Order: sequence, then C-alpha cells, then structure tokens
Amino acid sequence: MEHYQLAGNGRSGTRPAWRAWRIVAYCALAPAFFLLAARLDLAERLTHALWRQEHWQLDELVLSLLLLVLALAGFAVRRGRQVALLLAQNRALTQRLLRAQEEERCALARELHDEVGQDCTAIRAAASYILRAREGDQANVQACAASIARSSEALHAMVRSMLRRLRPPVLDSLGLEAALRALCDSWSQQHGIACHFAPHAIPADLDDGTATAIYRLVQEGLTNVARHAGADRATVELRADAHGLLHLAIEDNGRGLRQDMAQDCGFGMLGMRERVAGLRGHIRWISALGNGLRIEVALAARCAA
Repeated sequence: MEHYQLAGNGRSGTRPAWRAWRIVAYCALAPAFFLLAARLDLAERLTHALWRQEHWQLDELVLSLLLLVLALAGFAVRRGRQVALLLAQNRALTQRLLRAQEEERCALARELHDEVGQDCTAIRAAASYILRAREGDQANVQACAASIARSSEALHAMVRSMLRRLRPPVLDSLGLEAALRALCDSWSQQHGIACHFAPHAIPADLDDGTATAIYRLVQEGLTNVARHAGADRATVELRADAHGLLHLAIEDNGRGLRQDMAQDCGFGMLGMRERVAGLRGHIRWISALGNGLRIEVALAARCAA
C-alpha cells in the first residue's frame, strides 16, 4: 500500500478530527429526519397528496424511485469493483515494468563491465606495448595492432547489439513494414516456427509513437507464441482501411487460450492492453481451446507532421 502526503499550511493534523465530526453529523441526520417526519406526519401527508392525484398514478412514484435508487446503487458498486480491479492491474503492471527496467539496466551494466572492460583492458595493454616497443620488434607490434582491431570489432558488435535491444535501427532507417518483416524472419529462424508477414497498404509516414507501438505489440505477441502456444505456424497481418485505422492481427495454430487464462491475463497481455489503450485503440483475443489464438488490434493511423 502506498501513502501520499501533500505539503500544506500546517493544519493537516486537524483533518482527521474534521472527518470524524463530519461522519457524526451525517449519522445524526438520519434520526433527526425520522423525528421530524414523525412529528409532522410526512408519510401520511405524502400519501394523502398522492392519493388525490390517483389519475396520474403518482402513488407509484415512490416505489419507482426506490427501485431506481437501488439499481443505481448496484451499478455504482459494480463499477467501483471494476475500477478497483483496474487499479490493481495498473499497480501490478507498473511494478512489473519497473522490475523489467531494473533487470535491463543490470544486464546492460554486466555487459558493459564484462565485455567493455575486458576489451578496453586488452586495447590499453596492446597500445602500451606498442608505445614501449623498440625498433626491430615489428612482429609483436603487428600482433598488438591486430589485437586492438579485434577488440574494437568486438566493442562495435556489442554496441550494435545493445542499440538493437533498446530500439531496432531498421525501424528508423527502413520503416515499419521492413522492420516487421525483419522481426518475423529473425523470430522464425530463432524459434524454428514458420512466420508469415502479410502487409497491406501501410502508410509510409506513420508517426513514431504508433510505429513503435505496433512493433512492440508484434514483438510481444510472437514472444507469447514461442513461450506458451506450442504452435508450428504464426501469421502477422497489418493493413490500413479507408477510415484511417490500422488493423493488426497476430494468429497461431497452437493450443489456444484457456478460459481461466483469459480471465486472469498475464503481464504480457496486460502490457499489450495498456499499450493499445494509451493510443485509444482496441484489442481483443479470439481463441478456442486447441484451435489457436488470434489477437486483433485496431489503432488510429496517425501520420507524422
């Protein structure tokens, strides 16, 4: 549970007392209204007044209003439970994202310490030997230069790998369609699952937020296929319609989604739902046990200015 304290003018200590008095005042209203109604015979007067308007059926108004109040109270309780569930899911997702961010930072720190530190040490040692080398020691100087070249190539490869993890460069250089095709091909080679990518009329000037969201949705969807589906084939479809909407579909022929899993979705599905909701889109999972899973996403095709 999280607690928040707002800076004030030094009177925050009196708030609990005011709240207590407010609750007492609210509780005192009920018996006060009862005594007033008993004193003035409000129920009898109301009944007599409504009876004189029998042709308007106003005597049924009280019961109708009572039923309306009960229905609104039930609706409010239901909505309150839904809001509480969404808040709990958002808190869980936030904690999951923070842990994932910290794990990624730790992984990058380990790689920087192990790989970069080792290669930098090798480069420094080879450079120091070259600086101290005497004339006629050409063979060792060349060996040190070759060692520096190898270490530099290793550093360059590691930096490129880190950049690909942080953001795929093909998304900036070639666009969304080429980036998704490369993602599907590399995922298929890595997991041994056939993956077919079917683009149709994708706008070339999509804004960065929409393109990145679609890329990450496909990435997460294919990751779930590899982890949980037990499929041997997957399909990714992306098309734009005449109404300015992008339609993304990720489908597999795996074991499908159980009903209990659909009700209690994991962090991957929750993250996809929050990413789509952040762009005011819609997402749904269509599944029958043993007949695979289909994820359908609809987003506005926002174009870069």
